[in-house]
Amino acid sequence: MTPYPRPDFPISIERFGPQGAGEGFPVVVAVPVKDEAERIVACLASLADQAEVDFADVVVVLLLNNCRDATLDEVRAVAPQLPFRLETHSVDLPGPFANAGWARRLAMEAAAALATDDGVMLTTDADTLVDEDWIASSLREIAKGVDAVAGYVMANPMELMDLPAAILERGAVEWEYQQLAAELVARVDPELHDPWPRHNQNCGASAAISVAAYRRIGGLPPRPVGEDRALFEALRRADGKIRHSLDVHVVTSARTDGRALGGLSDAIRLRGEPDHPCDEGLEVAVTTLRRALWRAQMRMVWAAARIDPAAADCWAAKLGVSAGELRRAAKQICFGQFWHEVEAMSPRLARRLVTGAELKRELRRIRRLVEAARARARAAAAAPAKRRVAAA
Repeated sequence: MTPYPRPDFPISIERFGPQGAGEGFPVVVAVPVKDEAERIVACLASLADQAEVDFADVVVVLLLNNCRDATLDEVRAVAPQLPFRLETHSVDLPGPFANAGWARRLAMEAAAALATDDGVMLTTDADTLVDEDWIASSLREIAKGVDAVAGYVMANPMELMDLPAAILERGAVEWEYQQLAAELVARVDPELHDPWPRHNQNCGASAAISVAAYRRIGGLPPRPVGEDRALFEALRRADGKIRHSLDVHVVTSARTDGRALGGLSDAIRLRGEPDHPCDEGLEVAVTTLRRALWRAQMRMVWAAARIDPAAADCWAAKLGVSAGELRRAAKQICFGQFWHEVEAMSPRLARRLVTGAELKRELRRIRRLVEAARARARAAAAAPAKRRVAAA
């Protein structure tokens, strides 16, 4: 893996449960934890309730970072009842390293060190309850040939009910917009490994990745905010295959006093501010369409000829960049890295997120775009039947 420079943090390790045979574990689960004494036992209980799993193959690593409460005591108390190998790695992260990115990075580094070369790494959060088939469903998706699985994350409905009505209303509209955006992208830029129906979340509360793919991309980028999205972005740049599975579910906390800057708790709290952007993945409707459409078209051009001079001139004008810049970007080995550079250089692909004030208007627009995409799909499906009737 490509190292991210860091000091050698003093880490205290405790081990509980079966020690394994020494050859590594096929399934490793990494969980960053900070002051979660009230929730960590429930999180571990959900992992202990997994079905269709041989717990002899499983190890769970808790990275306790900068904890000042009784989290470790709670873990020690429940550890003897858990069916899997458990390790706690306790560390005090200094200054610039005291963030969610480094916490998850260290958790996954520790987990990767315990994994077999052909194993699968999963990660979730300490305030999250995974479904009983979370591990098994993730493994089934990986077995289909993808490199990673982004699970579907729902906020705890009991905690949601405690939030103000205005925040709940905006959350419901955001949720609908998110589903429609996922459908629009899937229909405009279909990928064989990630077909519709799917979602568009890329969240650390539910992620799985093969050990081989994790090592190939150099591990999780320890971005202070959005480290989970950065992991999936790194995999896309390497042309990794990601499945956004609706069969992999978790329920995460809907609290507004979260532990990680920029996480779900911040998103929920900021829903009350009309000028604040929605989730980072929610762009205005026309930009959502443009990004998906151009990516699909350019993927076909890339596959055919790696951007010939005539195509480069045409696309450069469309993107608002120079043909030379585009041809230099096209020298990348992976389409994902090429597209990443295109997005970075093109002013027409600049991110334009939906704000709370724009949300309902943009929802109407994306509904119309999705209806048009559905109609086109129906027409395409009907065309072969019409040709068969005509031939008869």
